[in-house]
Amino acid sequence: MFGISYNNSEALKKFKTKYNLPFNFLSDKHKEVAKRFGANGMFTPKRMTFVIDEYGKIEKIYKKVNINTHAETILKDLTS
Repeated sequence: MFGISYNNSEALKKFKTKYNLPFNFLSDKHKEVAKRFGANGMFTPKRMTFVIDEYGKIEKIYKKVNINTHAETILKDLTS
């Protein structure tokens, strides 16, 4: 699991440390990855989640993310 942001690598390291997040971030400052996945927004990437299998196939896309319940939703979907 990893997050993608338009911020630079140093800003992402600080954010990860500040919030003690258990995953890494990819800096997409040129918006190339976000564009390829249809997640590009003007100032920030859209909040989307892609579940990708071990072969690189996208299994599911969550286009609307509620940050308060999203982790529970994904865990439920992956374990059912």
